[in-house]
Formats: sequence, C-alpha cells, structure tokens
Amino acid sequence: MKIKRIGNIPTDEDLKLYLNQRIIPVRFCYLNEGGNKWHELRQDKTYELGERELKTFSDGLTNIKDVIGVLPINLVHLGPGDGIETSILFDKFKTKSNGMYVGVDISEEMIYSTLRLNKSYFSDANSLWYLTDIESEGNLELVCKDVKKKGVNRNLIILSNEGTLLSNSDVFRYLRNSMNKEDYLFLTLEGDDPKKREEIYSTYKLLKTQNLLAIGLRTAGYITRKRNFRVCFNEIESRVEVYFKPKDEQEVLCLASYKPRKDEFRNRLINSGFHIEFLKF
Repeated sequence: MKIKRIGNIPTDEDLKLYLNQRIIPVRFCYLNEGGNKWHELRQDKTYELGERELKTFSDGLTNIKDVIGVLPINLVHLGPGDGIETSILFDKFKTKSNGMYVGVDISEEMIYSTLRLNKSYFSDANSLWYLTDIESEGNLELVCKDVKKKGVNRNLIILSNEGTLLSNSDVFRYLRNSMNKEDYLFLTLEGDDPKKREEIYSTYKLLKTQNLLAIGLRTAGYITRKRNFRVCFNEIESRVEVYFKPKDEQEVLCLASYKPRKDEFRNRLINSGFHIEFLKF
C-alpha cells in the first residue's frame, strides 16, 4: 500500500508562526501521537457527538444516492480518521464496481489506523491514499485531479462532521476549486442550537478531548497538567472555541469548530459557488 504525499505538511516551525497570533490550529494535534488520542476519544461512550455524527452520516448517504445517480464515481474521503465511517460508506457504495475509494488525511498514522481497523473492507477494494494538508490552498485540487487519472471521471468528495476543518472559511473555496461540474460534495455538520449550548459544550470539556488538544500545546512548549481550558461560542464566526490559559500569558485558541445555523450555512455554500441539490438541517 502506497501513500502519496502532496504539498507540504505543517511542521513545528509553522506552529511558531501561529503562536504569534495566540492560535494553535487543531491539525497540529494529529501529526504524530494524535491518531491514538483521536481513536480513544471516538471509542468513549460519553463522546455523544460521535454517535450523532455516525447516524447523520449514514442517513445522509442514503438520501444522496438518488441525487448522484448510478454512474461510477470515486469516493474521496477527507479525514477518514480511525476508519469508523468506513463500514457505513462501503455498505452504501460498492467501490469494486464503482470507482476508487480515496483516503485523504494529514496524518500518516491515521491512514494506517483506518487500514488496520478495516482490513476486510480494503482487501478487495480499489483504493488510493494521500497525505496532504487540506487547509493549504491547491493541495486538494491536486489530489482530485490525480484521482481522476487513476479512477473514473467523477468524484464524490466526502466530508463528515469536520467542523474544525470548516472553521477555516477558506476551505469552502478550496473544496469548490477541487470540483468540476460532474463532481459532488457530501458534507455533514453539527449545527448550532442556542438552547442546547451546554450539550454542545460537553464534548469539548471531556478529558479525552483535552488530552488530544494537549498534544499541540506540548509541541508549543506548554505544560498542561493543570487543565485550564475554557469553552465558549463565537456568535460572529458561528463556532465553538476552546481556549487554554498558560501561566502568566494570554489565552491560546486551540480549537475552533464551525456550528452554523441553517440560513448561514446555506449562504456560505452559495457564496462559495456551490449549487445545492439536497440540504437537510
């Protein structure tokens, strides 16, 4: 199994540039040991967001099958993580006669975890694997072009509950630039409900969530034995934010997760150049 690297992967030196802005993007947590911490979090029964995500993912795939039709299509799976969505995806789309399965992640460890936990699904599937940073302009576009050279000429880009990725508003543009008229984007996302903010916050207050965030903080040189995290909602940016307070320093933003309301989400898609075929909120 070969993993093709496209573009530059963030380094510790890149992290220093963000620190000047008091930010540690969450993708710096996944580069090394973060894959194991993410797997631990997804297996935690108190991680209720994970269960909601899987149900939304499964229901959504069922709903879009009629939209994309029966012609062969490549499944370009962005951020497969520990592969927990793989069985659902393969149940809905049979890749053997339906183009390629394409796993795209920023973490090599996460890719190997997906393969290790889903051996039976990949044993007879046509699959491609890419290591890249989706938040760097042009990388996803290169991936999607390369996929079409090796698979069929239609891509279904799959992005499941990646609120942290979409908190970078540029990613919507990168997604659109990676698509031609024959391609589709399937995107699921947890939205905002002001009446359920505490329920939404609970995911980000879990110890295992903080263990994941601590990886990026330690890389930046912070001691995280005292878990000085604060969770809030940024109304202007429509996102949950998690801050860490180092001793004698200003807070550091270490996680942002996009949680839009329906009209805001629809407008962002349209303004990014998408034509909406199906939207359920």
